[in-house]
This record gives sequence, structure tokens and C-alpha cells, in this order.
Amino acid sequence: MTLSLIVKYFKFFLSVADTESSTEEEKRQHGFLLYLGFLMSFGGVIWGSICYVQELYTPAIVPLIYIIITILNFSYLYATKNFIVAQNVQITISLLLPFFFQYFLGGFVASGGNVLWSILAVFGSFTLRRRRATIVWLVLFIVIMIVSGVVDESAKRFDAGLSDSLITFFFVTNFIITTSIVFTLYYYFVRSEEKARKSLHDSLEELKMTQERLVESEKMAALGSLVSGIAHEINTPLGVGLTGVSQIDHEIKKLELSHQEERLTEEALIESIGVIKQLTHMIRDRLNNAVTLVKSFKNIAVDQHFEDKRFFNLKQYTDDLLLSLHNPLKSKQVKVVTSIDEGLNIESYPGMYSQILTNFILNSIKHGFEESDGNVIKISVQLERNDLIMRYEDNGVGIADEIEKKIFDPFFTTKRGQGGSGLGMSIVYNLVVQKFGGSIQVIRVRPHGLGFTIKMNISKERV
Repeated sequence: MTLSLIVKYFKFFLSVADTESSTEEEKRQHGFLLYLGFLMSFGGVIWGSICYVQELYTPAIVPLIYIIITILNFSYLYATKNFIVAQNVQITISLLLPFFFQYFLGGFVASGGNVLWSILAVFGSFTLRRRRATIVWLVLFIVIMIVSGVVDESAKRFDAGLSDSLITFFFVTNFIITTSIVFTLYYYFVRSEEKARKSLHDSLEELKMTQERLVESEKMAALGSLVSGIAHEINTPLGVGLTGVSQIDHEIKKLELSHQEERLTEEALIESIGVIKQLTHMIRDRLNNAVTLVKSFKNIAVDQHFEDKRFFNLKQYTDDLLLSLHNPLKSKQVKVVTSIDEGLNIESYPGMYSQILTNFILNSIKHGFEESDGNVIKISVQLERNDLIMRYEDNGVGIADEIEKKIFDPFFTTKRGQGGSGLGMSIVYNLVVQKFGGSIQVIRVRPHGLGFTIKMNISKERV
């Protein structure tokens, strides 16, 4: 119980400089400096006690002064949270006071090289996190060492004439304690960095999983738009077909009744057969439309779900994709003009291609077209060696300069709260740049509108 209380209060001590806005890196810097001050104060207690026992009262005052200044400095830090001031004060006394302690003990030899404690100030400068500032404190430490050598002769007048064994004890004590503190500080620093790296790694993994879930959610949202559109489009031919079947059923019942009543004439039979033929042709055409829609939707939906590489005709695939997007395109009266070679067969990932084009089209419908008249989308694709060059344009409202800089940023959207997730263009960018190793550029369409030029490396047609 006592140990747990000590740990609890020690953790509190190491966090006295933290605020709610402090980052994890800043908290580590605060803890490192406080830990340094605690260890050197502990060393000051040891040295002050040794000097007091040996009746060296003047030198004993120096570590006592260090402890008092440290307590006042950390109290100031706790009250004001002004870490920069407290940091510089602590490093300064850690650098200077060991020098004065050595001087009043009679010099380098008599004090057992006590000035070596000043090297801990260099470790304290690690909390600055600025390379130039750390170098400055290192230079000051070297200057202090040089000065201690220069004034060593004048310091000998304070030599209390301690025995050689006691001086040797001082040397051993200094080296052991300073080395132990250096190792302890290094261990604290490394352990804190390892914790930070682990925390960062866990956060990145969690963020990656969240992003994958959001991307998958965005894909499903796009697929949901296709489903909604296909359902609407299929409903029309099926409704017409059902009406046609009802009319055929009516004609057949009329023929049966006329036949039973023996009033069926050749002219009435021929007329009914003509009506049934006409209805049959109409039903067949409408069902063929429905079959085409289902087929195009099936191809696009399967490709978006499974990222398999295969050969496909780019013109036909684009037409199937546009057919599956007929309903959202029709909602804004959008005319799509394509310029793709009918013989362009490529080996690639059709699902990724459909995701790119779907996001472009839905983005134009949602953000680009404010009116429901005169809306045009142009899609052109050409193959240059192994590079597929796609140009997509719409004649919508376009975007402002500040938006253009953020358009591929994850979660950036101008329709926040209106159904926009801000992942569409980010998905496009990741697919083009990371999956295909290509490039994407925003282009301005004159007099108004927005477009993109995509360059991706694609295998040529199989021979």
C-alpha cells in the first residue's frame, strides 16, 4: 500500500507541469526535467550530509541551495505552467552549482571531480528538443570544465586537508552516482520514447482500421446508389411487362369467350393475334432492357467488391457503368459524352476503374451541377504505350482555389451534414497514386467546370 502511494505521488510530481492542452511529447519533456531535478536533489542530500558529517559547513550550503532553488522552481512551474522559464532555471543551476561545490571543497582533486555533475545539465537540455539549444548548453559545460581547471589553483585554499582515502571515496561516489543518474535518465528517456512509439503505432493501426471501415462504407454507399438507380430503372420495364401480360391475358380470355359462344370470326381472331404479337414484342423489349441493366449492374457490383485483375473492353465497361448510373444522371439531366476506342482492351482492375469513375460522376452530380439543365460530362481515354490517360470534365460550378488545395484530403467536404463524407476524392487519389502508381491533376474547365487528368500504368491488350 505504501509503495503504491509513493508511485502515485511520484507520478503526480512528474506531471505538475502538464496542462489539458499538453501533447504527449510535451508531457515527456516535463517529466524528464522534473525527474532530473529530483535525482540531482537526491544527490544533493547525499553530498550535503557527507559534508555536514565531515564538518565542511560552507560546501554543504551549495547542495542545500540547489535543493531550495529546485523546490521553488518546481513550485513556480506548478503554479504558472511556464515550462520554458523553469526549464532554463533548472538547467542553469544544474550546470553552475556543481562547479561552486567543487570550488569550495578545494578544487578538482579534493572534491573528487564534483564538477562532473554539471554534465547532467546537458542531459537536461534534451528537454529543449532543439538541436542548436542543446549544443549551446554542451559548449557551456565545456567552458565550465575549462574554467574549473583555470581556477583550480585558487580553490585549493578551501582544501580542508581530507585524507586520501576520503578523497578517493569522493571520486568513486561521484562517478557511481553521476553514472547511475545518467543511466537512469537515459532509461527514463528511452522508456518514454518506446511508450510513445507504441502508443503512436497503436493509434496508427486504429486509424488505419477506421479508415478502412470508412472507405468500405463509402464504397457501399456508392454501391447503394447503384442499387437504388438499378431498382428504379428495372421497375419501369417490369411494370410495362406486367401490364402487357395482363393485356395478353385479357385478349386470351376474350378469344376463349367468343369461341365458347361460337361467335369467333376470322377477322376478330386475326385482330387479337395482332394485339398479342404487339404486346409480346413490347414485353420482350422491356425484359431485354431489364436483363441488360441487371447484367451491367452485376458486372460493376462484382468488380467493385472483388479487386481481381482481368482483361476487359474499356468502352463496353464504361457504357455498362454509365447504364448502372442512369438514375442519378437522369436526376440532374446529365448528358455524358465518351471518347473511348471501341477496340481498347486492357488488363487491369475493373473494380478500381469503376470506383474512380463512379466517384467522379457522383461528385459532379452532388457538388458540380446546381441546375437540372444543360449538364454535360465528358470522358476521354487513350492509351500511350503502357500509360492509360483519362480525362474527365464537367461543366458544373467548379471550385474555389482554396478548395482545390484540399480536394484530395480525407474527410474534406463542402457538404458536411448534407450526406457528404469527404472520402470520395480521397479514395480516387489513393487508387490512382498508391494502387496504380499513377498521377492525378485537377484541371479548370472553361468557361466554368472542373476536370481531372489521370495517368496510370496499364498492361496492353493480350495478343
